[in-house]
Amino acid sequence: MPRVSDLVEKGAIAATDKTGRVVPIGSEADPGGAYRAVMPWFSEGREVYRRSLILALDLAVSRKLPGATLWVEHALSLGYRCRLENGPSLDSAEICRILTTGLSEIALEGITFESMIDARSSGRDHPLLEWCGSGGRLDLNCLGASCAFASGPVVPDTSWLDAFELRPEGSGFVLRFPGSADWPAIGEWQERPRLAREFDLEEKHGARLGVRTVSELNSRIEEDGGLEVVAMSHFYQEYRLIEIVMALESMFPGKRIIMIAGPSSSGKTTTTRLLGMFLRAQGFGVKSISVDNYFKNRSETPRDQSGNYDFESLDALETGLFGRHLADLLAGREVKLPRFDFTEGRRIDDLIPVHLLENDFLMIEGIHGLNDALTPGVDPASKYRIYVSALTQLNIDRLTRMSTTDSRLLRRMIRDSRTRGYSAEETIAAWPSVKRGERINIFPYQEMADAMFNSSLPYELPVLKPFAEPLLATVPEGSPAYNTADRLKRLLSFVLPIDASVVPKLSLLREFIGGLLLGEEGH
Repeated sequence: MPRVSDLVEKGAIAATDKTGRVVPIGSEADPGGAYRAVMPWFSEGREVYRRSLILALDLAVSRKLPGATLWVEHALSLGYRCRLENGPSLDSAEICRILTTGLSEIALEGITFESMIDARSSGRDHPLLEWCGSGGRLDLNCLGASCAFASGPVVPDTSWLDAFELRPEGSGFVLRFPGSADWPAIGEWQERPRLAREFDLEEKHGARLGVRTVSELNSRIEEDGGLEVVAMSHFYQEYRLIEIVMALESMFPGKRIIMIAGPSSSGKTTTTRLLGMFLRAQGFGVKSISVDNYFKNRSETPRDQSGNYDFESLDALETGLFGRHLADLLAGREVKLPRFDFTEGRRIDDLIPVHLLENDFLMIEGIHGLNDALTPGVDPASKYRIYVSALTQLNIDRLTRMSTTDSRLLRRMIRDSRTRGYSAEETIAAWPSVKRGERINIFPYQEMADAMFNSSLPYELPVLKPFAEPLLATVPEGSPAYNTADRLKRLLSFVLPIDASVVPKLSLLREFIGGLLLGEEGH
């Protein structure tokens, strides 16, 4: 029986079958099956490599630091932040040295992985088995005694794992791996102190709630339907927003322009509206300007590499006019704002008179909000920058993190279906383009933020589950979106639902599932 590796391009790390599902490169091929190579630098290929490397690291921990338990937490600069429970009294640099040696030895041994095996039939234990129905299947990837939830396949053996780096970071360390550019080179380390701090705060919040993993969250839901987790999460998030309000109040009027940016489906719009409500409750006025009204006329709009209009490019905006209007408003002058006619593709200038009162903040939301090039001529010291993202706290198990990108995709898919009539297949198909725009226009500027606000909630997967599952079920086999839909369906099958009626009416999650007290508006 031929192997999948016999039917695809040499050097492939995995393959997609006729359904669109990513399968192990070393598995037996179906008779007459057609396969497409997944190269290591493809998005799916990088995930295969990372899953494999994490299992190898867990094996290295068990060999070199017996008694310690590895937890993989969040993404940071082309890597995953890791920590050891019950680890030795050694500094992070020494731990990295020991584990680097261990990983290198494991790679040289060429140990065989078990890829996407059924936990029950193989006799493997895993916390999610408790939540797997009698007829259900839990797929695991294993290397020796180290096993993790299988979001997808792993490499055939450890000899494939020849590129990695362990880097000390705070009390833990970062496992780094190659990116898509210049594979298998590992990119330059980029410090992300603000983002790392935000992740640390959210990890501590999850630990206080006792919901670090899907299994722990399910146990809390069984206790009271998730009521306590929902309430505590809402109060914590509201407290974080009040912290920002207090900072703004202390800096007014020196900083009276509030710039808000974040990736797609991070909840920017609702965060902006809630922040405005809090500021008004403190006695401030709030004026808003839509950056969308400063688009250049369609004839002047730049195009991307495919020849399509690139509306996410900063060059698509009349930044000079925008900067002048902000500077005039700060100087106490009235300006007349434009309005962009999206049907005609042209901007109509000098329409809407606006001026700032003595106690007014000026609030601006947009993907370029943290980039000073959006506001030429405006003193950066007059701006307070807020980065909004959905930094997921939840792990699937201790070695498998819930991707922040997947959380946002589920949010967007549900909102797109509810408000725009888009299918899950359409939303998933457009997602790679959305992510490319974020990598160019948003993520490079996130460390410039004066404050970061995490819109993610520990309980949102259980709330999103009943909305997402019917949508994901409509994605047909053979579709380019099928592998993503299938992966998310398998994950959600182990999550107990929380009734949406217990979600507060002012929760950011309402932007996506509906019923927001402030009305329907979101991007």
